Amino acid sequence: MKILIADDDPIYRELMGGLLSGWSFDVVLASDGAQAMRLLSEDPTVRLALLDWMMPEMDGYEVCRRLRAQSEYDDLFVVMVTGTRDRDQILQVILAGADDYLIKPFDPMDLKIRIRNAIRLINLQDELRQKSQPTA
Repeated sequence: MKILIADDDPIYRELMGGLLSGWSFDVVLASDGAQAMRLLSEDPTVRLALLDWMMPEMDGYEVCRRLRAQSEYDDLFVVMVTGTRDRDQILQVILAGADDYLIKPFDPMDLKIRIRNAIRLINLQDELRQKSQPTA
């Protein structure tokens, strides 16, 4: 499975990229929201996006809002990565269309759990789509 990581902090970008690569995922890296949007538009095989909330060019909130406004990204699972613990701000992220969130700093096991749950939902969505296809 291909996963996009968008984070302007090179340490977090490389940390998450290294963990996901080590767990046998194909990783695409972006250093800001505009680059994330460009990479997603160029590669429809990305199924999951980890978006840092605060980034230059375009923050993760705006990326998520734009993705949800376009039907071709309906199946993209979005996890917002944030440094805030403010519940009202986290609620805003979910209302913008994020499927889940992860608070920095995070334990690698928390990332793995969120990725596992995302994959489970993506696979269920694919299975439902296959079952709803008319058979010839």
